[in-house]
Amino acid sequence: MAGIRVKVIGNYQNHLWIRQFPGRKPAWGDCEFFFDPALRDYDWLVVYNDFPGDANQQEAHPGCRENSLLVTTEPSTIKVYGSTYTGQFGHVLTSQPEWALRHPGRIFSQPALQWFYGLKGESSTCFDDLLEHPPTDKRADISTVCSSKKQRHTLHNRRLAFTKALKQRLPHLEIFGQGVRPIADRAEAIAPFRYHLAIENFIGLHHWTEKLADPFLGLALPFYIGCPNAWDYFPQESFIPLDIND
Repeated sequence: MAGIRVKVIGNYQNHLWIRQFPGRKPAWGDCEFFFDPALRDYDWLVVYNDFPGDANQQEAHPGCRENSLLVTTEPSTIKVYGSTYTGQFGHVLTSQPEWALRHPGRIFSQPALQWFYGLKGESSTCFDDLLEHPPTDKRADISTVCSSKKQRHTLHNRRLAFTKALKQRLPHLEIFGQGVRPIADRAEAIAPFRYHLAIENFIGLHHWTEKLADPFLGLALPFYIGCPNAWDYFPQESFIPLDIND
């Protein structure tokens, strides 16, 4: 039995986390994770991005503030986590730079973002499925997921322009995404392909997302534009970096 009881709450559905544990059993190492909002018997409290539902919800931690962790999920161009909010926690796991989020207990690292590969409701592909049935049958060359969004405060506009330019040079590039070619499951755009073009919506240290995780899970070699220190997390030969300005 795991020794540390960790309560996890946030604005998400529990099954999104459960599927990422071996055997769908929420335990890892010495930690056992609980997703019951009513739970009071726990050692650590983790809040993933925000409290669920009612913004005025209060959580009475039976332990001390030091045993609480906020995980931020958005870059500084998307969301501001105010000091009044972050100050409630003993620690903050974040990929936002220090100028954007100051906290004495900040942990500057990849913020445990969920992967989307195989996500299709309650019957989503789980950890064990990926191990037992790896998508090795590759019948197409290269794909990408790129919506038709054109926001300029993120990389959406430049990503769309880059993808269109690449499509002119690589006609066999298959483009999926909202407003282009909708898919129910990210795996549809990755599993049959040998390569995958992955472009983040934001480029910053430690901020790699499902854009990179998903092609790894789908066994498609990523051509990657994004986190400049992704090599701190993965072998250098595991992906091919590209420059969106080149």
